[in-house]
Amino acid sequence: MIKELPIHITPKAFENIKRIMTNKQVPAGYGLRIGTKNTNSCGASSFMLGFDTKKSSDDSFEIEGIEVLINKKELLFLVDLTLDFEEGVEASGFKFEK
Repeated sequence: MIKELPIHITPKAFENIKRIMTNKQVPAGYGLRIGTKNTNSCGASSFMLGFDTKKSSDDSFEIEGIEVLINKKELLFLVDLTLDFEEGVEASGFKFEK
Protein backbone atom coordinates (compact mmCIF):
# COMPACT_ATOMS: atom_id res chain seq x y z
CA MET A 1 0.00 0.00 0.00
CA ILE A 2 1.30 3.45 -0.91
CA LYS A 3 1.55 5.76 2.10
CA GLU A 4 2.41 9.02 0.32
CA LEU A 5 0.33 10.83 -2.23
CA PRO A 6 1.89 9.95 -5.63
CA ILE A 7 1.10 13.39 -7.07
CA HIS A 8 2.42 16.76 -5.90
CA ILE A 9 -0.19 19.48 -5.31
CA THR A 10 1.22 23.00 -5.35
CA PRO A 11 0.17 25.46 -2.64
CA LYS A 12 -1.68 27.55 -5.25
CA ALA A 13 -3.63 24.51 -6.48
CA PHE A 14 -4.42 23.43 -2.92
CA GLU A 15 -5.62 26.92 -2.03
CA ASN A 16 -8.00 26.88 -5.02
CA ILE A 17 -9.25 23.38 -4.19
CA LYS A 18 -10.16 24.56 -0.68
CA ARG A 19 -11.82 27.69 -2.13
CA ILE A 20 -13.94 25.59 -4.51
CA MET A 21 -14.93 23.18 -1.73
CA THR A 22 -16.11 26.12 0.38
CA ASN A 23 -17.85 28.04 -2.42
CA LYS A 24 -19.60 24.95 -3.83
CA GLN A 25 -20.43 23.67 -0.34
CA VAL A 26 -19.01 20.20 -1.01
CA PRO A 27 -20.76 17.92 1.50
CA ALA A 28 -18.97 16.23 4.39
CA GLY A 29 -17.76 12.78 3.42
CA TYR A 30 -16.66 13.89 -0.04
CA GLY A 31 -13.01 14.05 -1.03
CA LEU A 32 -10.99 15.30 -3.96
CA ARG A 33 -10.87 12.65 -6.68
CA ILE A 34 -7.82 12.72 -8.93
CA GLY A 35 -7.92 10.31 -11.83
CA THR A 36 -7.32 9.49 -15.44
CA LYS A 37 -9.63 9.26 -18.38
CA ASN A 38 -9.09 7.94 -21.88
CA THR A 39 -6.06 5.86 -20.89
CA ASN A 40 -5.00 3.88 -23.95
CA SER A 41 -2.72 0.89 -24.44
CA CYS A 42 0.29 3.17 -25.01
CA GLY A 43 -0.17 4.72 -21.58
CA ALA A 44 -1.31 8.12 -22.87
CA SER A 45 -4.05 9.60 -20.78
CA SER A 46 -5.69 12.80 -19.74
CA PHE A 47 -6.35 13.66 -16.13
CA MET A 48 -9.40 14.74 -14.18
CA LEU A 49 -10.42 16.31 -10.89
CA GLY A 50 -13.71 16.15 -9.06
CA PHE A 51 -15.35 15.59 -5.70
CA ASP A 52 -16.62 12.15 -4.81
CA THR A 53 -17.08 9.65 -1.99
CA LYS A 54 -14.60 6.86 -1.34
CA LYS A 55 -15.11 3.57 -3.16
CA SER A 56 -13.64 0.16 -2.30
CA SER A 57 -11.32 0.43 -5.32
CA ASP A 58 -9.74 3.67 -4.01
CA ASP A 59 -6.64 4.48 -2.05
CA SER A 60 -7.11 7.56 0.08
CA PHE A 61 -4.61 10.11 1.31
CA GLU A 62 -5.18 13.00 3.70
CA ILE A 63 -3.69 16.44 3.10
CA GLU A 64 -4.48 19.23 5.54
CA GLY A 65 -7.87 17.75 6.37
CA ILE A 66 -8.88 17.02 2.78
CA GLU A 67 -9.19 13.41 1.67
CA VAL A 68 -7.65 12.74 -1.75
CA LEU A 69 -9.10 9.72 -3.57
CA ILE A 70 -7.33 7.80 -6.33
CA ASN A 71 -8.48 4.56 -7.92
CA LYS A 72 -5.81 1.93 -7.24
CA LYS A 73 -5.64 1.03 -10.96
CA GLU A 74 -4.78 4.64 -11.84
CA LEU A 75 -2.01 5.24 -9.28
CA LEU A 76 0.87 4.44 -11.65
CA PHE A 77 -0.37 6.95 -14.21
CA LEU A 78 -0.28 9.73 -11.59
CA VAL A 79 3.17 9.11 -10.05
CA ASP A 80 5.39 12.20 -10.21
CA LEU A 81 2.71 14.44 -11.70
CA THR A 82 2.27 17.96 -10.35
CA LEU A 83 -1.14 19.59 -10.04
CA ASP A 84 -0.87 23.36 -10.32
CA PHE A 85 -3.28 26.26 -10.77
CA GLU A 86 -2.60 28.90 -13.41
CA GLU A 87 -4.18 32.32 -13.51
CA GLY A 88 -4.19 34.14 -16.82
CA VAL A 89 -5.79 37.15 -18.39
CA GLU A 90 -8.12 35.07 -20.56
CA ALA A 91 -8.43 31.88 -18.53
CA SER A 92 -7.58 30.27 -15.23
CA GLY A 93 -7.58 26.65 -14.19
CA PHE A 94 -5.87 23.55 -12.94
CA LYS A 95 -3.01 22.06 -14.90
CA PHE A 96 -1.26 18.70 -14.66
CA GLU A 97 2.49 18.68 -15.40
CA LYS A 98 5.02 15.88 -15.65
